[in-house]
Formats: sequence, structure tokens, C-alpha cells
Amino acid sequence: MKIFSHFCPQGQVNTYLVTEGKRKCDALIIDPADLDADLISIIEKYELNIAGLLVTHDHEQHVRGIGKIEKVYPCPVYAFKDSVQSFDTVRLKEGKGVRISDFSMDILYVPGHSPDSLAFVIGNCIFTGDTLAAGRVSTTTNNLAHAILTRNISQKIMTYDDNFLIFPGHGCPTKIRIERLFNHDLLESEVQLSENLF
Repeated sequence: MKIFSHFCPQGQVNTYLVTEGKRKCDALIIDPADLDADLISIIEKYELNIAGLLVTHDHEQHVRGIGKIEKVYPCPVYAFKDSVQSFDTVRLKEGKGVRISDFSMDILYVPGHSPDSLAFVIGNCIFTGDTLAAGRVSTTTNNLAHAILTRNISQKIMTYDDNFLIFPGHGCPTKIRIERLFNHDLLESEVQLSENLF
């Protein structure tokens, strides 16, 4: 597997192009924030077949590129919701070993930042959208949503091996081990949980 990271300045969003690591193979675009010359050049250089767009959550800055991509590379849109950006989607639900095109993945439902938040585990990589980033948990609208989010992260994302890589919707990649040791939001939630037990 090979991952191309593409940075969209508008909204400072990471879009990921996931391939099988060879020419003329299927590829998935995760969080289609835009389609520009740089992304097109990668797709054309490796003669990739865009087999689907995976949406971690329906927030404008993460999905505004769907319309452009669909005009050039028509393909299914996969999301938790029925439609995104007026495009019908193939609805996803939580599950392990889900196949999309030639890729097998775990799909994690991790609401809190938004009610439709998903994370995608492909190989040893976890694409977390806005759920989890390097050193922080995403924003929420209230304390209850924050508690739900941190619980979902702890019970689902953090159960993977320490060496799994995390590719967030914003900021730089990180690792499960790094977040386990240094993510203040997750450490704080563990302390609160421990205090509630005694």
C-alpha cells in the first residue's frame, strides 16, 4: 500500500490518496477537500483508477472537492450519511474486514466531533478525519459530546497496536503509541474515568 498526502490550503485539510502501491491500480481518496493540479498529476502519473471517495464526516472543508472529482473521475461516494454535497452515497456502518474495491478495512463509528464521524483502518494506517489529531482530540459542541468522543477514541481507535500510524484530517501524522503517551485529552479522560471508579 502507498499513501499520497495532499494538503488543501483552504481549510488546511489533509486529503489522502490510498493506492495498492503500483501503477494502473485502484485508489481511494479519503476526505476529498479539493481537486487541483497537484492531485491530478499524481493520479495521472501512476494511471490510477479512482474507485471511491471515503468521507470521514460531512463538514464543508473536508468534502468540498467531491463535485470537481466526480466530473473528472466519476466514482462512488462512501459515507455514514445518505448524501453528501447533494451526491447520493453508499452508506457505511461500523464493521471489520469491509471490502471497498480492492481494499479491506475496518470502519469505526466515532461520533462526538460530529454525529456522522467515521475512521478508516487500512493496513496499519488509521485515517481519523477530525476525530483524533497529533496531541489532541477534536473540538465538540459540549462536555457530553467531548466525553462521548474520548470514550469512542479510547475504546475503538486506541485498541490498535502501538505502531499503527494515524493520518488526521488536519496536521501531521502520528502514531498510536505517541498518542497513548502524550495526548493530554486522552490522558485526562483516563484519569477522570479512574476517579469515577473509586
